[in-house]
Amino acid sequence: MTDTTQSGRPLPALTDLNRTYWTSGAAGVWRLQRCPDCERLIHPPALRCQYDNAVPEWADMSGRGTVESWTVNRHPFYPGIPTPYVIAFVNPVEDPRARVLTNLVDVDPSRIFRGMPVRVAFVVGSDDSDDDVYLPMFSPESR
Repeated sequence: MTDTTQSGRPLPALTDLNRTYWTSGAAGVWRLQRCPDCERLIHPPALRCQYDNAVPEWADMSGRGTVESWTVNRHPFYPGIPTPYVIAFVNPVEDPRARVLTNLVDVDPSRIFRGMPVRVAFVVGSDDSDDDVYLPMFSPESR
């Protein structure tokens, strides 16, 4: 896929390996791969666990995570994406060793902190030639 969402974000190309990750948001669920042997979460999607070579399975996540690190991009690198925007590593609460590269949304960049609790929200996009893509973004979790 090369089309963009209404927000101007480019869409990933869907493959047999990553399709579940990019389309599970249709059901409102964030899914990541989990190793059935060592139980580690695996991201990005892989054919085998890098620790014990087991075949990963898809698992539903709670949609909650914590911010590991972030940067605020103020330069318009991609036309159509308004600046500033926040690029972050988020660790799922189910396995803080895993990290997902994503965007933080609906947050003042000056209020972000390491360990900040966040919750997934999906931005949908389509190129009308394949399944819709649900980009997992994260916003501060209300307490």
